[in-house]
Amino acid sequence: MEIQGIKNLHIIAKTSYPIITAYEFEFLKTEEEIKALLKPSTIYFIVQRPLIYISNLTLKNGVIYFEIKDNLKNKPLECSIDPAENNFSAPDKDLLVSLHFYKNIPDKKEPFNDIAAIKLYNTENEFIVWYTPQKIIYEHLSGSLKVHINGSIKEYIDYHVHYIGQSFSQNIWDRLTGHEKMQAVLTKENIINNKASKNSFEISLILLEVEGYDEIKIMPYYEWLVPNATKPLLFNLETEEDIEKFYLPLLKTNASELTNEIEALLINSFKPEYNNILFKNYPEIKSGTRSVGYTESKLILRMLPAILKTDYHTQGIVVLKNI
Repeated sequence: MEIQGIKNLHIIAKTSYPIITAYEFEFLKTEEEIKALLKPSTIYFIVQRPLIYISNLTLKNGVIYFEIKDNLKNKPLECSIDPAENNFSAPDKDLLVSLHFYKNIPDKKEPFNDIAAIKLYNTENEFIVWYTPQKIIYEHLSGSLKVHINGSIKEYIDYHVHYIGQSFSQNIWDRLTGHEKMQAVLTKENIINNKASKNSFEISLILLEVEGYDEIKIMPYYEWLVPNATKPLLFNLETEEDIEKFYLPLLKTNASELTNEIEALLINSFKPEYNNILFKNYPEIKSGTRSVGYTESKLILRMLPAILKTDYHTQGIVVLKNI
């Protein structure tokens, strides 16, 4: 007796690096350690939100106290980081704190305001770690930084999506260097928060990497299992050999079809204003997962510490802890 089956796909992806501004990217993309972290990324968002910055920073008993603000009506996030608690230094060891300001004339005494980044060095002037407001929030939500935050984090992680692209055939730092759409966004988009002297402080990159996928095998197939608009891609299972082959994966975990599928799905959903091709016929796309035999594919985000929006779609936050 002949049986028919279909195969669906859950593509698993996550953010591969903290959200970085276009300004930061110009410097970080030359660092070999950063390039190694960015290498798995194949999907990127060009996004924007009003500038967030650090203010009211003070040091007391080795602990760094500060607020994260954005000049909107949002209440500041009250934060503190204990370097010893994060193993940046031993409790009895001093650290040097270097502050980078958005303003031309930096504060000379506490409390320090309008800060773009915090850098920590040991007493031998050896660099330990650096943090921007975005990086602090990201690492807090991912569980890699012990920082005490009081306030509504969701008010500081909402981003408007300008463009979505992919970089499968080349490294992401090469793809984004001199990128036509990045340059268009930087040229056309205005500053939202007047504290930002240039819009490259507000325009940021969110990078995704594909971790793998789960196959969903449905046998026998019934019409009600697939939405009416979706044409099923049927496997005819007449022999034991057919069934054994049916249970074998159709793609490698790093296949380009997975990146193609995610890019098209996201663009079709968000419809960003700087994307010329919106994949209106999705899921019927060239070199997507249907091209190898999967009837439907869904994106499963394992980590996305941001709220992404356009007028057409909102993607909520996906993190490891409740906020």
